[in-house]
Amino acid sequence: MACDVGHIPRADGPDEVGVRELEINGFRLNGLRLNGFRLNGFRLNGFRLNGDAGTGDYIDLEMFQLHQGWTVTHAWLEGSELRVQTSTGTTLVGTQLVDSILHFGLVDGAPKKRKLKIAGAALQSSGLWLYDLQIKDDVGVWEPLCVDALGNATQAVMVGAVWDPSTGDRLPAVSGLVTLACRDAAIGKCAEWGYHPWEFADHHQACTRMVRADYCGDGASHTIDGMVIHVLDEIGVEEAEANLDYVVEAEWGPDGATCLNLESTRLVGSTAGCERTACGEAFASGGLIQTGIPVP
Repeated sequence: MACDVGHIPRADGPDEVGVRELEINGFRLNGLRLNGFRLNGFRLNGFRLNGDAGTGDYIDLEMFQLHQGWTVTHAWLEGSELRVQTSTGTTLVGTQLVDSILHFGLVDGAPKKRKLKIAGAALQSSGLWLYDLQIKDDVGVWEPLCVDALGNATQAVMVGAVWDPSTGDRLPAVSGLVTLACRDAAIGKCAEWGYHPWEFADHHQACTRMVRADYCGDGASHTIDGMVIHVLDEIGVEEAEANLDYVVEAEWGPDGATCLNLESTRLVGSTAGCERTACGEAFASGGLIQTGIPVP
């Protein structure tokens, strides 16, 4: 399993721990986010759950078991919402899929069985669906698919794209490919912040670079979990935090930083490993998202 970064939710989000921590530090929620260095959670490709790149390990879907007992004929994503059509012609969505179980056959040297259960589904005010997903082997107990940095169960976002775990690149679009993006990870986090990849694909990809401080766009992270950053864009998803002093760290595009101020990186003495010009006037570099480091 690949994982991703830490975050602070919006004021209407359910992550009360993150909100309390932010308020203790004296910051407000609008333009400030916690970051980390991990990219993603489990990956589901057209109902094939891939292992690490190059290993050939995979999990093939053998059965999609609905709790109503109906047979599934087709499953797809509409934005972040999983939709399932049954042999009766009925389409089930959202909370109607709670308690459904996906049965997989795992190839990892020897055949195994694995099950994925939709234990809960919640629609956010932003229109984003979050799913409580649990996993177990053919024998054993149900365990959360996603956990946060503290080891607590967290939700996942279903995203209709896949990423290379080593480079962080979003792979060319292929119909039916889906990523189960853990909420406490870059791909899911950026979707939750408002950069929905089905609406703002390039902004979402730029956000995954930004969250991980992947300056060179090569998959190398230059940050640690839990650092506070100021986030700003020109499309109104993230706006400037009022009455906050910060220094600009970088501006971001899908391939990494489009400009970078090395004296203002998240880690003191960090080196990018690639050449990037210093940032000047806001968004003059062609970047889609700007990050800043709050001044104490």
